[in-house]
Amino acid sequence: MYYEYMEAEIFWKKVKQILTDLDKKQEWLCEKASIPLSTLRNKISISRMPTFEEVIKILKVFDMSLDDFIAYPDTPQKDVINIPVYEQAFSAGHGQELPDHAEILDYVALPNELKKYRNNVRAAYVRGDSMEPTFFDGDVILFDNFGYNGTDGIYAINYKGAAFVKRLQRDKDCVRIISDNKIYKEMTESGESEDFRVVGKVRYVMHKVQG
Repeated sequence: MYYEYMEAEIFWKKVKQILTDLDKKQEWLCEKASIPLSTLRNKISISRMPTFEEVIKILKVFDMSLDDFIAYPDTPQKDVINIPVYEQAFSAGHGQELPDHAEILDYVALPNELKKYRNNVRAAYVRGDSMEPTFFDGDVILFDNFGYNGTDGIYAINYKGAAFVKRLQRDKDCVRIISDNKIYKEMTESGESEDFRVVGKVRYVMHKVQG
C-alpha cells in the first residue's frame, strides 16, 4: 500500500496537523484508537511508521480514507484551517446531480476570519457560467450548512434534486432564485419543500485564474 512508502516523519506531521485542525490532543487519538499513548509517542520520537492495524485505527478515528489522509496538507499554516473540497459541484448553470456520497478531491486553506464556521463550513467547485461575473466555472465556494438565514444573498441550494449556487431574494409570496448572468431566466419558489432546499449561505470564494 502507498502508506508503506510514505516517510514516517511526513505521516506523523499529517497526524499532528489533523489533530491541530480538530483541536484535539494525542491522548484523545490514543483513547479513540485504542493505541497506548507511550507507543504513539515513541514512534513519533524515533520517526517510525505505525503498523498497518494502527494506520487503520487512526484513519477510522479521523473518519478518513487512505486517499483522504494522503491528500491532507502536512505543513501547518498560520491562521488557516484546512477544509475538504468534495467531488460534488454546485452548478451556476443547469444543475449538478446530487450523489448519495461525494469523495474528497482536495483541501483548501480557510482564512482564519471564517474560523467560527469551522464545524459548519463546506467547500465545493462551481460549474457553469450563470453566476458570472461573480463566480466562474472552476471557482471554489465555501458555504455554511445553516440553511436559509432569512437574508438576501448567494446560497448553495438543492433544487429539484440538483445542486445550484444562486442569489436568493425574498419577495412578498415567494423566494426569487436569480442568476447574476442576465442571459439566464429568474426562477421562483413559494418556500422550502422537497423540491427546494437551501443548504447554506456562501461565505467565501476562491477564484480560478481566468484566461
